Amino acid sequence: MHDGVGRDTLQAALDTCASEPIHIPGTIQPFGYLLAFNTQTSLITHASENLGELFGIPLAEVLGTEAAAFLGSEIWHGLSNVRGHSAVLERRQLAGIFEIDRMPYSVHAYLTGDHLVVEFEAHTLDNDMAVEILREQNFLIEQIKECGDEEELLSLTTRLLRHVTGFDRVMIYKFDPEWNGAVIAEARRKSLEPFLGLNFPHWDIPEQVREIMTKVPIRMISDVEQQPVALRAADPDQPPLDLSLAHARGVSEIHLRYMKNMGSGGSLTLSLVQDDQLWGIISFHHQKPRVTTTRVRQLLLNFLPVFTMKLSLLREMAAVKLSKWIDALQAEVQAGLERETELDDMMQALGPAICEAFDVEGIALITGSQSVSHGKVPDQWVLEELVEHARQSKDQALISDNLVERLNLEEHLLQGVAGALVNVHSGLRALCLFREPRAQAVSWAGNPEQQLEVVDGDARLAPRGSFATFLKLTHGRCKPWSFEDRYLLRQLWPLLSAAERRSFMADLTRQQRLMIDELNHRVRNILSLVKSVSRQARRSGGSLESYSQALESRIHALAAAHDIGAGAARAAVPVRQIIELEAEPYRDETHERFRISGINRSIRADSAPLFALVIHELMTNAAKYGALSAVDGCVNIEITELEDGIQITWSERGGPKITPPENTGFGTTLIKNAVPYELGGSSKLAFTPDGLEASIKLPRSILEMAKLRKGDSSPAERIKNAKPGFRAISQALKDGLTLIVEDNFVIASDLQQDLGSYGFQNVEIAATLGTALELLESEMPTFAILDVNLGRGQTSERVAEKLLQHGVPFIFVTGYGEQHTLPPYMARLPRLTKPVTMTEMRNALSEVTL
Repeated sequence: MHDGVGRDTLQAALDTCASEPIHIPGTIQPFGYLLAFNTQTSLITHASENLGELFGIPLAEVLGTEAAAFLGSEIWHGLSNVRGHSAVLERRQLAGIFEIDRMPYSVHAYLTGDHLVVEFEAHTLDNDMAVEILREQNFLIEQIKECGDEEELLSLTTRLLRHVTGFDRVMIYKFDPEWNGAVIAEARRKSLEPFLGLNFPHWDIPEQVREIMTKVPIRMISDVEQQPVALRAADPDQPPLDLSLAHARGVSEIHLRYMKNMGSGGSLTLSLVQDDQLWGIISFHHQKPRVTTTRVRQLLLNFLPVFTMKLSLLREMAAVKLSKWIDALQAEVQAGLERETELDDMMQALGPAICEAFDVEGIALITGSQSVSHGKVPDQWVLEELVEHARQSKDQALISDNLVERLNLEEHLLQGVAGALVNVHSGLRALCLFREPRAQAVSWAGNPEQQLEVVDGDARLAPRGSFATFLKLTHGRCKPWSFEDRYLLRQLWPLLSAAERRSFMADLTRQQRLMIDELNHRVRNILSLVKSVSRQARRSGGSLESYSQALESRIHALAAAHDIGAGAARAAVPVRQIIELEAEPYRDETHERFRISGINRSIRADSAPLFALVIHELMTNAAKYGALSAVDGCVNIEITELEDGIQITWSERGGPKITPPENTGFGTTLIKNAVPYELGGSSKLAFTPDGLEASIKLPRSILEMAKLRKGDSSPAERIKNAKPGFRAISQALKDGLTLIVEDNFVIASDLQQDLGSYGFQNVEIAATLGTALELLESEMPTFAILDVNLGRGQTSERVAEKLLQHGVPFIFVTGYGEQHTLPPYMARLPRLTKPVTMTEMRNALSEVTL
């Protein structure tokens, strides 16, 4: 607290901030338009000042008008349908996309009291973009699916979302029990100061803001320099309009100043809700103003529930991992029940083990007006006060690392403890844990002390002027209570209750066994695949270095095949290329394991991923049970022309004798169903004693003629012909800023990781042409790697032109079937073909001169 600022003055400022009516700002942001009408009279009661411009009539002629006549029959019909939705009271609903003055506008509405609030916003989403949203949504989901813990999920998500949105900074911000926040994951432009690990005080996001965040999943602030658009009412005396659910809700002047001080020109916020409570936020910031497109917002809204579900699953899995603590406590409790009959005696016997497990100094068990305890605990009446506070809370718990501040107590009454974790059970019983104070160094984003300013004679909180790291040593607080602490405490009571113990442990063991079995199943599949790849590489013999290179090349080929299966291919892909990519991990240089013969045709891009998955299942089955599981086994694949398409004949020889499986697995189901129903062809499987035989017919409707460029080689040949013996890379190249322009997140991340292994520390990724050009305006790189085709009809040609103008060296990277032709003056520039091996990239880098 600043000198000269009294406690009463500070508290008054905090109360003013907490009571600010942000739900009725009386303004909207300029990217939207708004009106509201009374649902009883249908008369328009409120309108934004810019609404008249949208409809081409004076605002005075809008207010008081009958809404149906003003809006027209189509919009009115859409709003009538929305009013019938029960959800219209909880969140705004889409009434439809309508043309106003020959331009498409999205119209959303929500109910507040006896008013229907209607928002209009320019609509930029067409059918092609809807397909793009689905593709990117599937891509995001595919990327986070295999995350094994919370830290990995959060880190990957920030990088993914920065990649698909183009914002300068994406942070995940988590609240603690007292609503202070911490940045626990961040992806940013390299030129920005990091916020990762910094803490923000709870008054940065007041309670009324958090309440709205819990209800509204997304919030956009397009421009910190915006001129707010005022709302006008037909009757100046009527109450202000509640804009809690409005997307274009106006922004307080203090918050805009706060954003300016952060260096932000525009922002977007996604709310992360867990167990019906705000857990944290995903915060997007850009140095310049930005109206986030409809496409990006819809993509984020589609992705948000999947992400929160994944986060919830990982938290539950973390809880399962804590079962070893519960098992240890269970053994102690069972032994205690056998040894002791009195609760007090049992507490003294079990107390040391419980305190060690929780890293606490005291524990108290309260049953009605009686209590038993071990270690350091407060006075009895303080215990009763703590239990009462916990009982009054929604989740029947109290969590505090500073009881002096939380309960306004004298320190000596706490008997040497600082914080408490309290859970109430059945209304009358409670379990309390206590920790001693510990000095802690906390990194804050700027000085966390409240900044005050005087406005019209009243003191109010002012936004911080700096967010530079501020290290503060805190006293009187205990070690913060974690999710694991709370989870364990919830499990401890049933363990101490003899009546509930048996049913609880049986249920816990059953759930734990199910989760462990599922995890073991996934791990076995992954290990089987890695083992197979490793075994095939080892058979080639040679030195440890050659084995390492062989293993790396096979894993690289496996990743390239997976990329096609995930939908990365953009042009028609040759059928033989797909088969070779899937076969590459299982090749053996000392033995011919594959014979691929016949014609070559290309399959359409939208059908290629599913076909790749079918071939992948055949390869995987052969590696596990068929010809590829034996040293001398081989697979014959023949592609023949048919009048109405092509036929791929798969024949395995030299493997173990097989019999038809008793149960139909995923792979068999996929091949039998996907080919006829998704690809429009037919498929047959025959489990002969000599090996599996398969016949797959693809119709002409999904095929295109293969168009391989002269000199193109297969992935197998390119990997096989890659030469070791790396040349030195310039130190000046490593020390400068390297720009990667690549729209595929997986490829961009792999490139960034490869460059990091070579010593490149300052690498910036741009996923779109706009992001790349914007970055070049502020900082020119020393070197760049450019993907030629960036999707959505964009290429990196303009980026290349700017780099050439500034004399910046760069390398083009192109995909198979690349249709874009570079201008003649760029045709002779360095170019690599995807998938790029580490050998190829390193050799290319060694040839770059500054």
